[in-house]
Amino acid sequence: SFVFTVSLLLGVAHDARAISKEEIVTLTKLGISDAEIIKAIDKDKTVFDIQIQDILALKQAGVTEGVIKHMLATPQLYGKKQPENATTGTASQTGAPEVGRPKTPEEIAAEQQKIREEAAKLADEAKKAREVQRKAYAQGILKNGQELAEDGKFVEAIRQFETFVEKGNYAPGSDEFYIAKYGIANALAKAGLIQSAAKNLVEVILEGPDKPFFQPAFRDLRELRKKISYSPPDLEELTNFYVGGFSQAFQDEFNYMLGEFFYDFNNYSQALKYFDLVSPNSPDYPKSLYLKGLVQVRNQLFRSALESFQNAIVATEQSKGDREIADLSYLALARIGYESGDYDAAIYYYRKVSKDSTKLPIAFYESAWTYFVKGDYSRALGTFQSLHSPAFDHYFYPELWILEATIYLNLCQYELTRKAIEMFNDDVVSLMQPMEDFMQRMRAPADFYAAVVDTANRTKVQMPARLLQPVKANVDFYNLYRTIRQIEHEQKIVQQNNDALGGFGQELSAKLQGLRQSKVNEIGIKVQQVLKKTQAEMQEFAIKVTEIEVDLDALELQKIDVEISTLAGEQVNESTKEAAGEGAIAIVGADSIQWPFEPEYWKDEIGSYRAFIAERCSK
Repeated sequence: SFVFTVSLLLGVAHDARAISKEEIVTLTKLGISDAEIIKAIDKDKTVFDIQIQDILALKQAGVTEGVIKHMLATPQLYGKKQPENATTGTASQTGAPEVGRPKTPEEIAAEQQKIREEAAKLADEAKKAREVQRKAYAQGILKNGQELAEDGKFVEAIRQFETFVEKGNYAPGSDEFYIAKYGIANALAKAGLIQSAAKNLVEVILEGPDKPFFQPAFRDLRELRKKISYSPPDLEELTNFYVGGFSQAFQDEFNYMLGEFFYDFNNYSQALKYFDLVSPNSPDYPKSLYLKGLVQVRNQLFRSALESFQNAIVATEQSKGDREIADLSYLALARIGYESGDYDAAIYYYRKVSKDSTKLPIAFYESAWTYFVKGDYSRALGTFQSLHSPAFDHYFYPELWILEATIYLNLCQYELTRKAIEMFNDDVVSLMQPMEDFMQRMRAPADFYAAVVDTANRTKVQMPARLLQPVKANVDFYNLYRTIRQIEHEQKIVQQNNDALGGFGQELSAKLQGLRQSKVNEIGIKVQQVLKKTQAEMQEFAIKVTEIEVDLDALELQKIDVEISTLAGEQVNESTKEAAGEGAIAIVGADSIQWPFEPEYWKDEIGSYRAFIAERCSK
């Protein structure tokens, strides 16, 4: 009976039309097996046009990976016939010119008209903004308040706006209250009270796009977000606003910020929706492509991700935009190459990272691993040499000596293996007990943060400075630390003007204190997580060193047995000869005769070191 019902359901879907994505979701929820659903697809040879948003939606609806992969394969299986749910029509019906033919005069005229309309829209926006300013200036409030803020008299500016609201008895929601709210936000921003200004700007923005200061408040908030990490959940309300009446430039800014907001909250389907709305002419276009690529990587859509990262690089170069986006995209492409086993491609992209980039240490470190896994020992050891140089002193790479020891062991260079293990013990194992003692002393998250600050400022010796390097290299720690420092700066300013600010200052001070405590707890937890991860890695590396030592001891004993047997004139079998090995020893890295300037490191030579060391194992 159950099988008959399934067949009946599938039969209805087949007889009516090609099976759709919605019907696949319905069949999945009814418990129909993957095999039956795939049969339904194959029966009508349905061709699906699947975008990343569709994949996310199908996964959320419970459709299995096997069915989704089969849907993605339908264009190759059944050719390029009309996909399901596609609209019919020719190029002339849609208004789009055919690929490869020149544009008609009508099409050119239409494009020019669109450009003129956009220019007119920008001019209209500027005119409306001037009219709004004039209305506010007529009251003398906004003008005087902004002038005071520009002169550094933010206290007087805030008091003027507060007095204006109080004397006029203007309630929230009135135009006068709205003007004063924006004026206070503007004064706070001019005074460097960014955290406090950001909250006020959000309140102004959420009054809606029909309000006069929607655009300037939004742009002010974007500028502030470049200085502090600020993504309150309230920003999700911006999705309820229609901004199609604004210029394309403002729409691009609006859509990119919403895409970035949803990306930060891991809402990738919504993030992609807004990233796709950013036009190619926008300065934010390369960043939107890069973040779109990261979403695609998270969903294992590597081909699409490759295209997004490559387009981000091209867009950056064409617009002469932020070089960091190109460097991040090169890193992403290299990592995809590494994960897919295409080590040559990975190395190619790692070497494309610019020499003055802050991402260069990461590129060097990951390329060292790539050379190691690839088996290119000469370049791997040369890159290790670079990573041991003073140029990378502020990074902590505890496993480098283990990788070197592994290479030496594979080359039957037993003495060098011992030396690498000794370096690991001196550089890494010696830090394990201080780390253990430090972790046991700490109690609350705030203790971790205070200890890091004390050690970094050398006011107290809480732990070895090298163990702070993984913490300081953590992006989340950096953003939180920068936010805390900003809050402390604002607390100091408010405290200095507390009497003049009156009740407003007391309220502001209380909010800043609560915000600082929240961020201190957050950063303390992050420090604890990073240090626990580092501690676990060090313990894991110590175990790996023990494994290498066991192998080394066995090989050296075998070598001694061969030598004793040879001296005694005994016959040595071929397998024992191979284990003992022969070959000329060569020197690696810092002792290379090819580099006569030890212990100097020349900046322009970083990244081009090679190690010439012979394999001592018999073939």
